Amino acid sequence: MELKSTGELIEAIDLFNFDSLTENCEVGYAIGFNWWNKGYGTEALGAVLDFGFKKMNIHKISAAHNIDNPASGIIVRKNGMEQEGMVRHMIRNAKNQYKDCAIYGLLQEDYVKV
Repeated sequence: MELKSTGELIEAIDLFNFDSLTENCEVGYAIGFNWWNKGYGTEALGAVLDFGFKKMNIHKISAAHNIDNPASGIIVRKNGMEQEGMVRHMIRNAKNQYKDCAIYGLLQEDYVKV
């Protein structure tokens, strides 16, 4: 994603791990530090969910975030995703520490209600 005013790259967001049998996928995003807490993540995720459900006819979109990053949990919940669980030691950071991740999901049938 880029800022409309300058074209500066501020974020990456993507749908990935498509499963053709279940029609499910995941969404992931990274936001540059200078643009945290400005609503860009919430806006971008909303646009990608809308595209995924309405244009691609995806059945379910899932997301995960490191539990040390509660702001990411706020972004997904603002977009109607519900926490479905937690996976222990799902990722390992640059300091070689394992981190737990919260797992969220949103069904297409529930998205149309949002």
